[in-house]
Amino acid sequence: MTVDELVRHIAASPQHQHLYHFTDEANFAGINEHGILSKAQLRAKGLWPPSATGGNELSQRLDLDRGIDPYVSLCMTRNHGMKFLAQQAGRLPKPHYLGINPAILAMPGVRVALGVANANGVLILPIAEAIAHMDIEVLYSRTDWTDAAIQTRLRAAEKFEVLIPTLVPRAMIMVRY
Repeated sequence: MTVDELVRHIAASPQHQHLYHFTDEANFAGINEHGILSKAQLRAKGLWPPSATGGNELSQRLDLDRGIDPYVSLCMTRNHGMKFLAQQAGRLPKPHYLGINPAILAMPGVRVALGVANANGVLILPIAEAIAHMDIEVLYSRTDWTDAAIQTRLRAAEKFEVLIPTLVPRAMIMVRY
């Protein structure tokens, strides 16, 4: 499958027609003005820290150490474990997912982390190479999510992160959940 084919497949999916970014309602004004900026861009523009951040201090340091800081992280579903943890810890008091146009996958420099991006040993590949490792069926097709094997596949796929260089332009944000 090519990147363009993946974009079309996601857009036609009965499950998820977008990629997703989770954030807090407190960040909406900045996102409306600038788009979704990477942590590196937020720092460069003097906008760090944002009103609310999903990552704790350790996560932010690991992003810097692993070279994730210049990227905006997107998830494949509206069920990312980090969002749950950030909400439980009070870092995202009013969390929302933003639905991102899957066409963003065709931007130059997009990468995919085959797990939580800042974790040790997680492989990060250019999107064209990562497609072969993505469980596209469980993410974007109708499967029996009550089946234990499907649940295991889904939990693994939900940890993957799409890494967008620099920013997600406001025009690519399609919907708010």
